[in-house]
Amino acid sequence: MPANLPPQYFEAEKEYRLAKTTQEKMTALEAMLTIMPKHKGTDKLRGQLRKKISKLKGDSQKKYTTSKKAFAFNIDREGAAQVMLIGPPNVGKSELLSRMTKASPEVADYPFTTRKPLAGMMIYEDIQIQLVDTPPIASGYIEPWLFGIIRNSDGLLLMVDLSEDPLEQVESTIAELKKSSICPIGKQQAEKDGGKFAVKQTLIIANKNDLDPSCETYDILKELYAFKFPIVSISAREKDNLDGMKKQVFKMLDIIRVYTKAPGKAFDSKAPFILKKGKTVQDLSEKIHKDFAKRFKYAKIWGSEKYKGQMVQKEYVLKDGDILELHM
Repeated sequence: MPANLPPQYFEAEKEYRLAKTTQEKMTALEAMLTIMPKHKGTDKLRGQLRKKISKLKGDSQKKYTTSKKAFAFNIDREGAAQVMLIGPPNVGKSELLSRMTKASPEVADYPFTTRKPLAGMMIYEDIQIQLVDTPPIASGYIEPWLFGIIRNSDGLLLMVDLSEDPLEQVESTIAELKKSSICPIGKQQAEKDGGKFAVKQTLIIANKNDLDPSCETYDILKELYAFKFPIVSISAREKDNLDGMKKQVFKMLDIIRVYTKAPGKAFDSKAPFILKKGKTVQDLSEKIHKDFAKRFKYAKIWGSEKYKGQMVQKEYVLKDGDILELHM
């Protein structure tokens, strides 16, 4: 039976032949394996590729054990928060980053296009949130440095492809995260684990809803996961519901924006302070400057839950959009 391999397979094969490092070879082989159609005509070739991948993994592990060094990326945090785009191959992470920011990642129809992290700034109303595109999380081979930057982030956007098997994609991604002691949570509270797991707020992004016009797959995904995680349906390619996704990202981060003003002057609407929900006026004064916090006496507040200019004490719990006039 003929293999009937698509053109993308031969492009990945060419990359494999030109690869100079073990990592580049493994990435190309994984791409070939993913692109290859599954039928009897490809069984033998599939087995050969798996053997090559297994050998390279073994060689890579030996080299890592001997040197006791691992290459790592460090993404400088910018904006109000840093959020990682994670998920299996070819779910549309790079395309979403290009739609939501000014970053220019390589976008292609074949998997394993992303090999290193790429950051861009997403504008939400009057703040910026840093989105970071990452290499795919796929069973068999995962970039060794990936979980390190995930652990240091403020939240995760777990992307799945509605045209494939989103349930399996969610399950496999979460399983790989937990293997590396990362616990994604959404609506539920994290279990007490003695600090073993890095707990990360997570939003599921169901991409390619244009390929699920009846919403049948999306409805099944919601039925099985909506009680655990917030889920938003989008199409990065068609730019559908991207504003709705922004709102969900902001909500997931559990942060508030607080504005300050000098007595008798207008507040600066372009430079809010970013705080976690539950923080107080005292917390804000300490964020401004520790010496200011020592001299601070009271504040006047403008906000949705208080009268304009009402006096509040330092124990007052702030809300998103509050405007404070601080007095010493």
